[in-house]
Amino acid sequence: MKEKIKNLTKEKIFNYCIKDFAKNGYSNVGIRKISKETGLSTGAIYYNFSSKEKIAWFLYDSATELVLNKIKTAIKKSTNGIEAIKSIISVLFQLTEENLHLMEYVLYVKHKDFLPGVPPICSSKPFEYIKRFIKTKIKEGVFEDMDMVIASSLIMGPIIRVIQLKMDGILKEDLNKYTEPLFNGIVKSVYRNQI
Repeated sequence: MKEKIKNLTKEKIFNYCIKDFAKNGYSNVGIRKISKETGLSTGAIYYNFSSKEKIAWFLYDSATELVLNKIKTAIKKSTNGIEAIKSIISVLFQLTEENLHLMEYVLYVKHKDFLPGVPPICSSKPFEYIKRFIKTKIKEGVFEDMDMVIASSLIMGPIIRVIQLKMDGILKEDLNKYTEPLFNGIVKSVYRNQI
């Protein structure tokens, strides 16, 4: 029971802080504000996290782990490299539709400003996993033989840009509508054998 309460407390803190850090910035969110907005006592917050920086690390680790797990699942479910790219697009678009604040936190917040030593988001676990996937597909001859930075940019750049357009309110429709045209563009830029 104690563990369940601890997990619910952390979930409340995560759900609130992921939105507020993305919207107002780390320096504009304090423990008292977190307490007021979540309905948790400051004691309950400090029981789980000894400082606001610990909350920030928890958010970063949890958010990147969630994105990583979604990407891993998408790739593992796919039968080939082509299908995997489409699955990555779909899962990231769906995650954005379901949890826009999470994606704003992952892509817009400058984590290095308040988390010393944190890698840039393009070097975080989800993106490193995708880079390894791309490297494997280049070695297998599925993708064109090209520089990893360029290959990663050609695959992830358009996906991230479309997500940013949604976050900025420029794209109003469900992102899943854009999966097929985006996928077709990526195929033309990285696949050795065009489909």
